[in-house]
Amino acid sequence: MTHKNSLILPSGGLILLGGLLGVVPADIVGQTPAPLFNQLLTLLANPNVAYLLLVLGLLGLAAEVVTGGTVISGIVGVICLILALFGLGQLPTNWAGAALIFASIIMFLLDLHISGFALSVGGLIAFALGSALLFSPPWRLPVEGAAVGISPWLIVLTTGGVAAFFLLAIAAVVKSRSAPVVVGRRTLIGQTGTVQEALDPRGIVHIGGETWSAVSTAGTIATGATVRVVGVKGLTLSVVPDDATTDMVDEGA
Repeated sequence: MTHKNSLILPSGGLILLGGLLGVVPADIVGQTPAPLFNQLLTLLANPNVAYLLLVLGLLGLAAEVVTGGTVISGIVGVICLILALFGLGQLPTNWAGAALIFASIIMFLLDLHISGFALSVGGLIAFALGSALLFSPPWRLPVEGAAVGISPWLIVLTTGGVAAFFLLAIAAVVKSRSAPVVVGRRTLIGQTGTVQEALDPRGIVHIGGETWSAVSTAGTIATGATVRVVGVKGLTLSVVPDDATTDMVDEGA
């Protein structure tokens, strides 16, 4: 509690309280809050924070490469990488560990374009080793003072997160490769199919793995007969018996 007659003299560390003169320790007198910028620099020099920024930066750039056009992920990735490099520069960084982490992301990205999971397995191993070797390994006992290192739990969680990220990306790529190719309606001209509902002259046909409304230009065609597409108008096909000789036309949308 401050008395109305109290007086603090920072230069000499003296305090006058109620007529009594006392001495305040110099470290308390001169103590002032650190500027916000200095606190930020201290935070960036934390090994766990620098490691997370490095991983997030690489994942942001990887997402930019995979999606091809998501500008936000690329910007965030670059910013995180710059901050991570600043933090790593203030710490006793083992750059071989950083190189392993970078190489692991490259292997993950290459595996998106190559069949199999060999590169992903190698990338996962490289990422875990690089994370452990980035600073003082968890298994190394400190020699002088406290060793600088990353929390082992953080390494485990981050490795699992990176593996999940690229597993989802690989699954999406595999799914897109196995999906049927969507073709334009004009490519249907000349294809053959089967009549599912008799054409008189309108009916239903099954062509190219899909069911279409169709109009016969050669009279009635019975169910089960084989027909050939000779024209397309909107979502309706013009068909003739497969053995018929008819000029093929595209009547447009």
